[in-house]
Parts: sequence; C-alpha cells; structure tokens
Amino acid sequence: MSSQRITQVFVYGTLKRGECREHAWPVSPKSVHPAWIRAALFGRHDYPAIVAGGNRVVGELWSFDFDEMPQVLEVLDEIEGTTTNSSDDLYHRQTVAVFQSNPHAISADSDEPADAMAYSYFYNQDLTADGFKLQPVDGGVQQWQAAR
Repeated sequence: MSSQRITQVFVYGTLKRGECREHAWPVSPKSVHPAWIRAALFGRHDYPAIVAGGNRVVGELWSFDFDEMPQVLEVLDEIEGTTTNSSDDLYHRQTVAVFQSNPHAISADSDEPADAMAYSYFYNQDLTADGFKLQPVDGGVQQWQAAR
C-alpha cells in the first residue's frame, strides 16, 4: 500500500472531530473540511463501516503534508486493522473520489467531478455477522451518529 501522492484521508466515523478517536491522529492536519464520498454506510453502536455503493456518505477530509503521510497511514492502518489489504484484514484502505459540495444538492446520478482523491477505509468482513445495520438514507445521503 504505497502512499502515492495522496495527502488526504476521508473519515466518516470515530476519527472525525468530536468522536472518540479524534486524538488518535499522529500529527495535526493542515486542514479539515466537511466532505462526502459515494459508498454505502453501515453502523452499530461503537463504530461504522462503509462498502461500495451509490449513496453520499458524509464525513471529513483531513489534509496533511506529503512527508507526514507514511506516519499517518501507519497509525490509521493499525487502528483500522489492515496490513496489506489481505482477506483477514478488518478494513481495506482504498483510494476514493471526494466531493466538498453540499451532498443534499446533488442528484443521485450526478457526474460531478471530484474535488480530491483521498484514502478511506472500507469494511472487509461480513457486515451482518458483525452486527452492522444499514444507516438511514435521507435523499441519498448517509451520516453516522455515534451512540452517546
């Protein structure tokens, strides 16, 4: 899993600001912005998961300096239970197209160009067996809310 020239990470759950793993990032970001990707969001009481899908999943886009990315990815890979995107890994790190427009203002079939490419983590195990449920969809938009 090379770091290519990608310097951003899209997060949708416990690594977002205000969530339980907000302070797990190994370095401070250059910026954090609201964003969304196309996927399907599942959740349970303690953390969410995404898989390939066509909904607009809301989260945050964290940006870093290129030389910080190896450290960032090493820590996040450990948190997300991935090593080499093997079949045993809990999540797989993938490159995703990220959008920063209002997710409610975009039609489901829009071919709007992406604002950025970023890494994100997709669930790699059996969602149902692990207790995940599809999160509510509001006009094609999904957002995980931690149980408080």
